[in-house]
Amino acid sequence: MGSLRDGARNAVRTCMGVGGKDTVLIVTDKEEVKVGEALRSEAMELVGEPNVKLFILEELAPRPLTKLPEQIEKEIPWATVTFWAASSMPGELVARGPFIRKATQYARHGHMPNITTQLMEQGMCADYDLVYDLTHKIHDIVKKAKKIEIHNDLGASITGEFDESWRWIPSDGRYHEKGRWGNLPEGETFTAPKILNGHFVTNLLGDWFSEKYGNFREPLTFDVVASRIDYASINCDNELLKKEIAAYLYTDENSNRASEFALPTNPLLISTPTVGNLLQDEKARPHIAFGDPYQRETGAPWASKTHVDMLLEHCDVIVDGKKIMEGGNYIV
Repeated sequence: MGSLRDGARNAVRTCMGVGGKDTVLIVTDKEEVKVGEALRSEAMELVGEPNVKLFILEELAPRPLTKLPEQIEKEIPWATVTFWAASSMPGELVARGPFIRKATQYARHGHMPNITTQLMEQGMCADYDLVYDLTHKIHDIVKKAKKIEIHNDLGASITGEFDESWRWIPSDGRYHEKGRWGNLPEGETFTAPKILNGHFVTNLLGDWFSEKYGNFREPLTFDVVASRIDYASINCDNELLKKEIAAYLYTDENSNRASEFALPTNPLLISTPTVGNLLQDEKARPHIAFGDPYQRETGAPWASKTHVDMLLEHCDVIVDGKKIMEGGNYIV
C-alpha cells in the first residue's frame, strides 16, 4: 500500500501538522526503532535536527515499564508534538497513560502503541482526507444516538444505550491543536456506553494481548450484563488466554465495565482483511472496550487502570432502528 517513509510522512505532516516552530518528542523502543527513526527523519526535514528528540525506552528503564521514565517526563514540556511509537508489554498502561495526560497539557500527541512497519505501510498510508470525511459522516449519525445494536454471523449480539451528555469523539486523523491526540493509524468515532448488554464473540484483543496473541483461532466468548462482564460466562479453548484475560478484568473495580463503543472510519482498512494488530484493526471493525472510559474525552464518570478493546467481525450495526452497516460495510 505504501512505504515506511510514506507512512511517516502522513503521520508527521498530515495527521500531526508538524512545521514552523514545532519541537517534536518521539518515544520508541528497540523493537520498533525503525518506525521511530522514520518519524524523526520526517520531522527533522520540517523543523531541523535540534528541534527533534528521540528516546528508546530500554535505554532509560527496564521493560515492562512500571512508571513513565523520569527523563521522558522532564522533556515533555519542551515539546509541541509528541509520538509514542513502541511495542506494548503487560502493565505498561501505567506509563502510557501518564505520558498522554502530560503530553496533552503541552502538545498534540500521536499515540502508536504496538505500531509496526507493516502498519506504517498500510493504515498510515491511507488517504486521510477520506478518513476525515467518513469519520465526521458517521459521527454526525451517532452523536445523538439513544440505542445502537451490533449483531454478526458469529453469534455476537450486543445492545448499547447512551447518555446524551457523554461525548462521541471523532478520531479523524487530524491533530493540529494543542491538547488533541489520537491513535495512529486513525479512523474511528467512539464514546462510552451508559448501559451495555449482550453476548460477545471476539478473536482479537487490545493492550498487550494484541502483540502476544494476534488474531487467535479459538474465539473468546462471554456475556455482558448491565455493562459488566459476567466472569462465569468467559469461555475460550485457549486456557492460557482465558486465564490471562480473566485476571486482567479483575485488576480493579472497573476493569470489567464496558467503557468504549467505537465504529471504524478508515475506508482503506474497512475494505481489507484484518492483520491481527488492534492498533490498526480497530480502525477497520466495530469494537468495544472494558475498563477506563477516557473520562476527559467522553465525560463518562469513572476510571480504571486498564483498558482492553475487543474486536467484532462481519457486523451489522443498527442506530436507533436504522441499519448503517451490513456485513462489516457501511450502507449509508
